[in-house]
Amino acid sequence: MIVRVLGSAAGGGVPQWNCACANCSAARRGESARRSQSSFAVSGDGQRWWLINASPDIASQIESFAPLHACAGRGTPIAGMLLTDANIDHIGGFAVLRQAGDHGFTIYSSPAVRAVALEQRAFVPFASPPHRWNATNAGAQIELDARLRVAVIAMEGLMPGYAGRAALPDAVVAYAVRDNATGGNALFAPVFMRIGQTLRTAAQEADVAFFDGSFWNDDELHGVGVEKTARSLGHLPIDGPEGTLASLHDLPRGGRRFFTHLNNTNPLLDPLSHAARTTRECGFEVAYDGLELYL
Repeated sequence: MIVRVLGSAAGGGVPQWNCACANCSAARRGESARRSQSSFAVSGDGQRWWLINASPDIASQIESFAPLHACAGRGTPIAGMLLTDANIDHIGGFAVLRQAGDHGFTIYSSPAVRAVALEQRAFVPFASPPHRWNATNAGAQIELDARLRVAVIAMEGLMPGYAGRAALPDAVVAYAVRDNATGGNALFAPVFMRIGQTLRTAAQEADVAFFDGSFWNDDELHGVGVEKTARSLGHLPIDGPEGTLASLHDLPRGGRRFFTHLNNTNPLLDPLSHAARTTRECGFEVAYDGLELYL
């Protein structure tokens, strides 16, 4: 199985257009890497690819990775998508992919994510043929193709409501993708509010795992004048007694563990920061655009 990180940032990317924080300024000066919004591509054979989330940056992400380039006129090697949630940074790419024409995508998501996505006028074409939209309930097993099998994992807690609506149950899932040929196992959990036993078990079994790295601290946004917390936005902070590092400190050291979906304010973006050093000491890494792994 091939895993490609297409984008590793949270909504807005790095730099974010309306932010002059230290991380965004460093990226503009070319002193640190620019990051597009979070998404992945996975394939069992390098020919047929599946997107895990479709960010608003999907067009440039496809162009930056030759195996996803168009083929045979307007054909595409992208077979379909698996959506973890309905954050706009994870479904905004549908506005670009609507140009698929006669090529039908197979789409997997929770019923709640499908409902929210199809409220967007530009996304309505995905509700009917040639596209195929399938509900992915927690505990389900999906056979993507002859090689890739996916286990659907429900995230504990509720994601805050979208577009002013009430919080939605079952709105966020994670995916554990296994290559039947090699036995390689990759976990994709870019958004969560809590770490339950099901996610812990999946993380223990994964050769590679990607976790929600949106915020280092719960009150991180206060530093740029935004009076919201990580938890109020539906993200478990990395640091703190109940944060991700504390909750997953005892994972086996054999696999590789990455933080992704990093907000532009996250000090992890500075490899010389205390946050980055602490993360490395705990056996975790920071994902980046263009990272490729073979399992």
